[in-house]
Amino acid sequence: MSRIKVQRQKRRALDFLADAKIDLSRGSYDIAIFNAEEALQLYLEAVIFELFGAEFRSHYVRALLSRLSQLLKNNNFEELSRRIDNISIEYRSLLISLEDSYTEINGDMDYDELQAKESIDIVEKIINELENISSSVKLGKG
Repeated sequence: MSRIKVQRQKRRALDFLADAKIDLSRGSYDIAIFNAEEALQLYLEAVIFELFGAEFRSHYVRALLSRLSQLLKNNNFEELSRRIDNISIEYRSLLISLEDSYTEINGDMDYDELQAKESIDIVEKIINELENISSSVKLGKG
C-alpha cells in the first residue's frame, strides 16, 4: 500500500463515517453502526500500513487494535501502545457491538438511536486518537 493508497483508504474510512452520520439522521441505525465499524476498520488498516509497512487485514477491530499495539510496543513506542490498549479496554463492549454489527448485518440484531450515536461518537474519537498516535510515531515521540 503506497502513500497514495493510505490516503485513499483514510479518505474512504472518513466517507464511511460521514455515511454513518447520514444513516443516523435517517433512522437507519443498524446501517449507521455498520458504516461506523467499517470506518474504524479501514482507518486502522491504513494506520498500521502507514506506520509499519505491514498489511494486516481483519474484520475485527479489536484484532486490528491489538496488532497496532503490538507493533508500537515492538518498535519502542510503549506509551503509545498503552494508549491503544486503553482504548481497547475502555471501549471493549462497544467494540464488540461494532464487530457484531459487521458480522450480523443480515441477522436479527436491532439497534436504537442512542447505540448508533454512541458508536459514531466513539469511532470518531478513536480515529482522532489514531491520528494523534500516528503523528507522534512520525515525529519519533512516545
